[in-house]
Amino acid sequence: MLKLTPNIHHIHDVFLYRTFMAGNGKALATLLVSLLFLALLPMPSTAQGGLPGSISMECSDDPVMDVKPGEYQDETVECTVTNDGSVLAENVEITQEWDGVFISMSISEDSFTLEAGDSQDFTVTFVGEARLDSEITYEFTITATVTAWGPLPVEGTPLSNVANHTGDITVNKYGQVTLDIPDTSSRNMKTSEEVSITFQVDNDGNAVDTIEIRINNADELEALGFVIQSGAFLSARDVQPDGVSEQLEFIIRAPSNAAEEIRKTIVIEASSTNDDSSDIVDFDLIVEAEEESAGLGAGLSEVSTDDLALYGAIGGGVLFVIFLLIIIGRVSKRTSKNKVADEITEEPAIEIEDDDEFDFDLDFDDDEFLADDLDSMLDDL
Repeated sequence: MLKLTPNIHHIHDVFLYRTFMAGNGKALATLLVSLLFLALLPMPSTAQGGLPGSISMECSDDPVMDVKPGEYQDETVECTVTNDGSVLAENVEITQEWDGVFISMSISEDSFTLEAGDSQDFTVTFVGEARLDSEITYEFTITATVTAWGPLPVEGTPLSNVANHTGDITVNKYGQVTLDIPDTSSRNMKTSEEVSITFQVDNDGNAVDTIEIRINNADELEALGFVIQSGAFLSARDVQPDGVSEQLEFIIRAPSNAAEEIRKTIVIEASSTNDDSSDIVDFDLIVEAEEESAGLGAGLSEVSTDDLALYGAIGGGVLFVIFLLIIIGRVSKRTSKNKVADEITEEPAIEIEDDDEFDFDLDFDDDEFLADDLDSMLDDL
């Protein structure tokens, strides 16, 4: 807070000296009017407050601009100017010093009049845009200048008082990450087989970031028998803005046994350490059921009752046909022997026609057949 507290008589002497030394007629006239005007004023005392032209200014904290996409907003600084005098109204002019490039600065009020003891608020607004670099910082200065005491102009004279506020505007850093896994299809695995999940992370924020990558449901996977060989947590350090990390990978081994198919979703999350930004990718891990052993018991277990009955009937039929063919063969052989013996004793020989070649005379009512031929056939079996 700046206050003007010089001796009024000293001010008059200095002002008079500078005016006559300059030889400016207009300034002399102003001086004479000022002297006449001041002569009519009561001399200030401690109880009456500051001298005419005394001014002070207070402003809020330095602004920090949030430039994250979707969250950007302009920043403001609120200032208050007070006429610390107790006699005259003051005309005040507000100016700024600013050299910003990516951010602009504006003031809501550039001049106003303050009665003795009164205050006036004004707003300084800073406008930028989303995605500004976090390293941007600009200094600014706001100046309040007394240009007149009532009707008396004092700008550019020792009677003009000035109050300043200097600050900095900075850009807040933010994180925005992308988890880039080229293959997000289901992973088909066999028991004890290992699979590699490769990926990179992109830093879409406005500052250098350390990005953490973790398997969120690692405990659930391990409970099913999966083994995370690489560990469930990885880190990509010092990834530059608009940069990409080196290639990383999770290595996972399937359970060593699976009586039935195992299917579980794996959830992978990448998160920024600059703020709470994150990106999540998930897909399925599928482990095939183990095949049953190829032994007899396993084969029978896969055959239904109806199939067994069918195979039994076919097998029985085949055995019956084989048995029947054996009987027919034996009977045919014995019959041939009898015919040969008859041919030796009887003359002349009897010719057998072709049609009778396979005509077997099987008289099953003959007791001799049953006793001799059938018994001998069975003996041969």
